[in-house]
Amino acid sequence: MAVRRLIVLCSVVSAFQRSTYRSFSQQRSLERFRAELTIDEIPIASEVEPLHNYMLIKVASTVDATSGGVLLPEKAKEKPTEGIVVACGPGRIHPDTAFLMKTVIPVGSRVLYGKFDGTPLKYCGEDHQLIRDDDVLLAWQGEETLTIDNATPIRDRVLLKVTKAEDVTTTGIALAPGVAQQQKTSIGQVVKLGEGRLSSTGEVVPMPVEIGQFLKYRDYAGSDIKIGGEDFVCIRIDAALAKWSGA
Repeated sequence: MAVRRLIVLCSVVSAFQRSTYRSFSQQRSLERFRAELTIDEIPIASEVEPLHNYMLIKVASTVDATSGGVLLPEKAKEKPTEGIVVACGPGRIHPDTAFLMKTVIPVGSRVLYGKFDGTPLKYCGEDHQLIRDDDVLLAWQGEETLTIDNATPIRDRVLLKVTKAEDVTTTGIALAPGVAQQQKTSIGQVVKLGEGRLSSTGEVVPMPVEIGQFLKYRDYAGSDIKIGGEDFVCIRIDAALAKWSGA
């Protein structure tokens, strides 16, 4: 009987020691994790939690080379507008109905946003951006690069394939590249559609256009995007002026 009690006591002590060690290890890990948390090199005690309809985006690295492998000089590098969603706020509350319009982009998604949107910050020593979900142009999942197949316009945005301006006049005289660029048309063909804008009561308002139709949109509206070497533009539906079907 005494031996059995000794064995039970030893088992209890051993379990207590293991539990204490795990708790100590978890505490040390938590302390190390917290020690690494910083915003603009200022230590913080908890992870960043976006408010309202803001999202925390980890910014993609600046592209250092062209698709052909030619290195770009520092001044030629484009400002990154791509990133991964790290955290999301709960959503925006409509000012009239108090309806919570939840963020529709899940954590882990890759997103494309405007060059001048959002607020930059250094989070844990890396470049991040705080942007509204309304400022996201396109979203896609996985590690793959952006393609037409995986691109998803957000809410009331439309992805158009740009109709290029003619590089030759009607008399056959070739236009200089700068002139052709200035004559760029504001016409495009719909290739992808968002689900539609949310009403004040949370209902989705259907988009008034269909894939394959052509749109005339306001000059300088939207954001120019290159996908697979081709020119596209992403606009909000209210920037579209007229629609028609192709021949």
